Amino acid sequence: MAGGDASLLAPVIVIAALVIRTAVTELRHPGSARRQWAFATRPRAMAAGATVAAATVLVSGTRYGWAAAAWALLIGALTAFLMGRDTPAASTHPSKEQPVSERRIGKVLAAIGAPLTLAGVAMYFLPGPGVPVLIIGLSLLVTGLVMTAAERR
Repeated sequence: MAGGDASLLAPVIVIAALVIRTAVTELRHPGSARRQWAFATRPRAMAAGATVAAATVLVSGTRYGWAAAAWALLIGALTAFLMGRDTPAASTHPSKEQPVSERRIGKVLAAIGAPLTLAGVAMYFLPGPGVPVLIIGLSLLVTGLVMTAAERR
């Protein structure tokens, strides 16, 4: 790695666990993998995932190298998954709870990401682990802004 202490092992394990989970679920319920990975066919979801992944690589790529790329892949895939979910119809999910809109989720993510980003910047200049906090904050902030902006269309 290029001077950072981030581990490449953690995101690889999480990615492998998600793929294994998909395979086991597919064995139990044929056709579930296609439904679960349907987000990959939605352009808006993939654009949001690519934006967040690119932001992650730009912010941390030079310092953490391949570990940043692995984390960017994971963060981008999870963002695309969240953006590409279909809201279930009321008849298939009889529930008294109101579904949470994509715009509201985006606002919450941005509200959490903004102070984390500021804390990461402050910790970067002060002695402390600023870069991981900055990366997490920026990821949440960018994801939230993309989700909020995408819902307005």
